[in-house]
Amino acid sequence: MIKNKTDLSVAFSSQYKEMILNDLSITGQVPEWLSGCFISNGPAQFEVGTTHFNHWFDGFAMLKKFDFNKGRVVFQNRFLRSQEFLESNRWGELNKNEFATYASNNTFRRMLLSIRELFKGNSHDNCVVNTAYLSSNYIAMTESNRVISFDIDNLNTNGLFDFEGGLPGHFAIAHPHFDTNNGELINIAIEIGRFNKYHVYKIAPSSHSCDIIQTYVDDQLFYIHSFSITKNHIILYKSPLVMNKLKLMLGLPFNHTLSYKTDLTSFFIVINRKSGKTYELEADPFVCLHPINAFESKNQITLDLICHFGENPYNKLFLSNLCAIKPKLPTGEIRRYEIDLQSNRCQHRTLSLRAHEFPRINYKRCNGSHYNFFYTNVVEKPGDQFFKVIEKFHIKTEEVQSFNKKDYYFGEPLFVEKTNASSEDDGLLLSIAYNHSTQLSSLVIIDSLSMKLVAEIHLPFHLPFGLHGQFYSNHAVC
Repeated sequence: MIKNKTDLSVAFSSQYKEMILNDLSITGQVPEWLSGCFISNGPAQFEVGTTHFNHWFDGFAMLKKFDFNKGRVVFQNRFLRSQEFLESNRWGELNKNEFATYASNNTFRRMLLSIRELFKGNSHDNCVVNTAYLSSNYIAMTESNRVISFDIDNLNTNGLFDFEGGLPGHFAIAHPHFDTNNGELINIAIEIGRFNKYHVYKIAPSSHSCDIIQTYVDDQLFYIHSFSITKNHIILYKSPLVMNKLKLMLGLPFNHTLSYKTDLTSFFIVINRKSGKTYELEADPFVCLHPINAFESKNQITLDLICHFGENPYNKLFLSNLCAIKPKLPTGEIRRYEIDLQSNRCQHRTLSLRAHEFPRINYKRCNGSHYNFFYTNVVEKPGDQFFKVIEKFHIKTEEVQSFNKKDYYFGEPLFVEKTNASSEDDGLLLSIAYNHSTQLSSLVIIDSLSMKLVAEIHLPFHLPFGLHGQFYSNHAVC
C-alpha cells in the first residue's frame, strides 16, 4: 500500500522482508578494492499485534549487510532474533516496554510487568543501536548489559555474548571504542545504587573478561550515550539529562525515565587510562549523543562534539513527529572544547551552527589523535524532513563539501579508507539512502575526496531509517 508521499511515513514503517539479493541493479561502478562487508543496524518492525510503537528507537532490530568482492555486491537483511523479538511475535503482543512504548495499555498489567522487571532486573535485549567485533564474535548492542552475538556470514542470531564474570552494572553504552594500536575494546557500564557507578572497562582482543580501568561514582544518575578517548585519557560527558532511579526500577519505558534538569550544568569527567587519576571540569550545559573525535597535546585535550541544548533530544524522535509533514528535528551544534588539565579549565568555540548528527571520521587512522576531516548528516534548511545532505568538514580551513541528491534522504555516512590511501580523506563514504519519490532504498557510495557519487546500489524495497553501521574487513573495524 502506497502511503502519503508528502511525509516520510514509509521510511519509518516496518519492513518484514528478509532477503538475499545477488543480482542488484547498480548505477556507476563499485571500486574493486572495496573488499569486506558493511553492516548497518536499526529498527525495522514498528508494531506487534494491536500495539503500534511510539518512537523510532522502539522498533525491533534488523541487520542489513552489503558484501563487496571485486566490484560485485550481495545484499542480505535479517531480524535479530532477540528474546524481545521472538516473544513479542510469538504471542502477538509486546513482551516488555520498549524505549518509549508501554507493553500494555492496561494499567494493572503495566504494574505486573513493572514488578516482573523489578525482580528480574533489566534484561532488555532488543540490540538495535550498533554492532562491533569482539573476541572473534560479531555482536549487536543497545544500552543494556545484554549483548547478542550473530553470524556475519548469514546474519543468524547465535545468542547472548558471554562475558566472563558478567558485565558490571545494569546498563552499558552501545558505542564502545577500539584502541587501534592494541585492539582493546573500551566501554562504560553503569551500576545503579545509592551511589551510581560508571565502570570504565577494557577487554583484550582475545578475552571475554572485563578489566576495570576506573570507576567514577556520582549521586546524580546522568545519562551518557557515548564517550571519547585519546592516547592517555577517557572522557565522559556529564550532562543535565538525568535518569530517574525509581522509574528505572519499575521498568518504565526508558525515555520516560529521562528528564532535562535546567538547574544543572555539565561536566567533563577525564580519566587517565593508566593511573586512573580523574579530573572534573565544569562547562555550560549541553547534551552530547555523539562525539566526533578527541586528541591531546601535553596537558591539553581537544574535544569535538555535537551538542544539543535545553531539552531531551530524543523527544523529537517520536514517530508522530518524524512522520509529520513539517517535523521538528534535533539541531546539533558542533563545538570544539579545549580542556586544560593543569589549570582545570575548559573553553569552547563553535565550528558549525548547522543541524548535524551521526558524525564519522577515518576511525582506524585518526581516532584519539590529530585529524583534519569529519563527515556528518545535515538538516540543511528548516523545511527538510530529515537528513538531506552529507557534509565533509575540513577543520583547519573550515571548508565544507556537500553531497545531496534530489528527493533523497541519507543515513549515517560511514568512512572506509582506500587501500594504500594517499591521505586521511582518501576513501569512500557508504550511506543507506531513501528515495522519497520512489519510496525505495539504496546504498550510495561517495568518493570522500571529491564528494561525488561513485556508485549506487538499488534495492527493490525500502529499508526503514537505521542507526549505526560498521565496515568489517578481515575482522577489523574500519
